[in-house]
Amino acid sequence: MRFKHLILITGCTCLLINSEAQIQIQPYFDVGVNNASEGVFIKNSYRIDYQYGKYNIAAGTQFDLKSNTGNVFTGLNITGSREFLLRSFPFEVKGYWILNRFSDLFYGTDWGVTGSTRKLNHFLFELGTNFKTYTVNHDALKEYGTDKAESKLRENFNLIYVISGYLKPHHHKWNIGLSCTNIDYYIINQSTNPFFNLQMMLHIKSGLTVFLDSWYKKAGVFNISANSFGYSFRTGVTWEIKYSNR
Repeated sequence: MRFKHLILITGCTCLLINSEAQIQIQPYFDVGVNNASEGVFIKNSYRIDYQYGKYNIAAGTQFDLKSNTGNVFTGLNITGSREFLLRSFPFEVKGYWILNRFSDLFYGTDWGVTGSTRKLNHFLFELGTNFKTYTVNHDALKEYGTDKAESKLRENFNLIYVISGYLKPHHHKWNIGLSCTNIDYYIINQSTNPFFNLQMMLHIKSGLTVFLDSWYKKAGVFNISANSFGYSFRTGVTWEIKYSNR
């Protein structure tokens, strides 16, 4: 089944559910520079989350406003998750699929599953596995005469993780947190190449939150001589809408 068909079916299902639900809309911008960007890059992303009871379905898109490639549409992220309670231990299991068009010649896809918990009020822990495929695109196959059978490179069972600590409890009206992770919405790195993410958020009124993140990445972390790879800033809003179609 094509992913556009999956999105259509999901949307129709959401409209037919006869119960209370919540929609979360999140537009944001990324601005930064790294060793491969040849100057400043600017990205614009949009995410929509649909929460129904213990289930969540989300989709996001990414567009390059300024970059060193010719691609405008550069990312797609689709996730589905469910919350569980094992005795008194809450956790969430999530499956995901990611498309990252990071180059004129190649693109990457990732899929996998993670488990996470916010059992502790000031911490988030997430752990999972990832299957990555790099693919030479159609234009590059024609231009360089590459054999289609040799156009893919796969990395299986990569470790992915998030370790976050927060100054305030999770649902406080404002918060500051610091994360060490090798995953983002459209990028998944090797486990030895983490991002460090300083997060700030503020609820300005009911259902509306503004946030500002700063991201920093080194070209490897377990090597004392590893150089800086790049940094970026992310800012946007999160708008939550609760409704009932009974």
